[in-house]
Amino acid sequence: MELKYITQENIDEAHINITSAEMYTEFREYNQRMLGMQMKRRRFLRDFWIMTIMNVILIPIGVMFANLSPLYKISGIMMLNVMIALISLFLLVYFVVIRKVYNWKIVLAASLLLIPVCVGLIPLAAANPVLIYFMEKIDSGIRDETGYPHFVQLSGSYKSFVKDGEVYSVDEGTVWGAGNNTENESNEPEDPFAKYRIKPEDDMGMLADNDINKE
Repeated sequence: MELKYITQENIDEAHINITSAEMYTEFREYNQRMLGMQMKRRRFLRDFWIMTIMNVILIPIGVMFANLSPLYKISGIMMLNVMIALISLFLLVYFVVIRKVYNWKIVLAASLLLIPVCVGLIPLAAANPVLIYFMEKIDSGIRDETGYPHFVQLSGSYKSFVKDGEVYSVDEGTVWGAGNNTENESNEPEDPFAKYRIKPEDDMGMLADNDINKE
């Protein structure tokens, strides 16, 4: 997304001081785009946690079923099953969680180590690369977007306003001009709707003061 008014500092602080209509338009468009990116990121995290929970739960269960282990039937050493299962789990954690390498081929190779440990883990060995494939597809689509990876929306404040092409800020009831940094004669910014307001004695219109302030 090409940005004209929003800076990296604004994104880091998740806040922007809006001083013009153009800036407000970009502010709204940016937040709408971040909302869409957040939805994609949630799908990524959903697949990530499904994969994580499946492996954390099913691998220890598979190790316990020695009768379903081709490796145990050949070697008769249960500790060998445990070591290979830990190696597989370590590789998955290292590449996916630590290195953030979402490559289905690497995940498939690490998952295939589980089959000699327990043939009941074949569905898990097949599910891991499928999940990582969709995770990589989502991640590659949002990786180059502004705000990656958290896509935090901005909060906007309106402590400044534009009048006659100059930006003014309001600080504790005093109006300051950004150009010369001198105090304005007025202690309050001019009402931008004053010229549209209809006086009660002329016409009792909707913008009359007594209509607006009427309790």
